[in-house]
Amino acid sequence: MTSRWNSSHQACFRFHEDHAGGAAEIAAWGGVEVFAHRLDAGVIRGESPAPPPVFADAPDWERSLFESKPKLPPAPPVAVDHEVGDQDVLPFGGGARVVAAPGHTPGSTALHLPAFGVLFLGDAAANVGGKTMVGVFNTDRSRALESLRALSRLDADVACFGHGEAIVGSASAALRAAAVSSSGS
Repeated sequence: MTSRWNSSHQACFRFHEDHAGGAAEIAAWGGVEVFAHRLDAGVIRGESPAPPPVFADAPDWERSLFESKPKLPPAPPVAVDHEVGDQDVLPFGGGARVVAAPGHTPGSTALHLPAFGVLFLGDAAANVGGKTMVGVFNTDRSRALESLRALSRLDADVACFGHGEAIVGSASAALRAAAVSSSGS
């Protein structure tokens, strides 16, 4: 990373390299607490292997996309200061609420900031090219779809994704529509 921001908390939404990969460097800045769901914390700490994605019920294009993407280097292990679970409230963002969103990984989470109407989805969903959909490369696609449906019921005007552009305005409605359209893909 070439720049640093003023932050004392870091949430790891899942263990995949593209999200947890910078956690060790950011934690090394000092004074930064790392939060991760207890089901993914062992992988983030480097204590257990990451389960691979399962493509049995995924659309064909998803497997092709996975096979064509460059392989990322493994994320360096990082200490997890706080293991969290569903509905835990974190000490930032006006009381950020952890929302379990299993399926992408066993411990995938979203963070809901109800005071601000903001939902950080991690990879539970993506919004790429104006299309909102369930996230890809899931360990359990049916659970990922269930999680997307549950997340769409939260009151969120703004949705932020691990991949793609944020939705500003009527985010919950867009997530509900994505849950319906993703179920048929």
